[in-house]
Amino acid sequence: MREELRLRLIELGATDDEIARAAAEGWLPLLAFDCMLMPGQKRYDLASLAAAAGIDEELARRLWRAVGFPDVPAGVEAFTDRDVDAARLAFMQAPKSDIERGTLLQQVRVISGSLARIASVEATGFADLLEELHAEYSSDDDVALAIFDDKRLVAVSALIDYLHRLQLRAAVWRVMVLAAEPGIAIAVGFADLSGYTKLSAELDAPALSDLVGRWEAVAYDTIAANGARVVKTIGDEVMYVGLTRETVAASLALRDAATAEGLPPLRIGLAAGPVVARDGDYFGPVVNLASRLTELAAAGEILVPASLRDELGPDPGLDVQWVPRGVQQVRSIGPAEIFALERSR
Repeated sequence: MREELRLRLIELGATDDEIARAAAEGWLPLLAFDCMLMPGQKRYDLASLAAAAGIDEELARRLWRAVGFPDVPAGVEAFTDRDVDAARLAFMQAPKSDIERGTLLQQVRVISGSLARIASVEATGFADLLEELHAEYSSDDDVALAIFDDKRLVAVSALIDYLHRLQLRAAVWRVMVLAAEPGIAIAVGFADLSGYTKLSAELDAPALSDLVGRWEAVAYDTIAANGARVVKTIGDEVMYVGLTRETVAASLALRDAATAEGLPPLRIGLAAGPVVARDGDYFGPVVNLASRLTELAAAGEILVPASLRDELGPDPGLDVQWVPRGVQQVRSIGPAEIFALERSR
């Protein structure tokens, strides 16, 4: 092994035993990545981490679970000074009561869950980087050293920080608007690909991945362009929200864009009214109704309740017509008067 590489690994916290094992088993590049990403010597077990952070051990354990990882066995030194600092910072957010600690743990779960999805995207990029480096260099030592010198991790971190600030600014404004006008109507939409279950069984993995990728790209671009916002994706289903007029426009545009992209026809359900916003998601009867209307929609159809049509009223800026679909039984909700949303021309 090159001495330069060994010294850099030790400087970042790796032990001689870890280095020897990585070299013998062929994962030196991964050890280099691990040390670069999370530098520091592992010298705390959970109990000593809690003591150093000034928190009780049970809270430390619950914080680690909230991040999404299993319990570390007692006595195993798995944590560094960075972990201690993170635990201390987390505890400072809610030090007073069990209620505040519960809120803290929920926030950690939500944030960590969202970051796990981001990390999955980054991991694919790192796998591609490894493949490029292995093609360029003949030894694991050279690949590991090249990982240390690669600047993409720093660039991605800066980009994530920038995007987080943009999203935080927008989220704060949304919270303040909802607080100032608690009865404001929010429109909620669900859209999914008709026949997706059957189609997914027929496609191989690359083709299915391409289909989902194209669908998500169309959904995010089209919904944002029309003033609404994607909340989340669940399989082939996209949930989005916005003011009623913008969400109606986004739904019509989304149906057209999916057709233009060669995707299966969409089934869309919309409803509007007061909602409960929590942890980046939305809840309440309006959300349930929109989801159930999606189940009732035929391929290529956008279904809305009479209440949404009445709220929107005549709008010369929206090229729409309301096609009666009668009173239908909506699962778990009951009978509702329903209309199909169509363009008037």
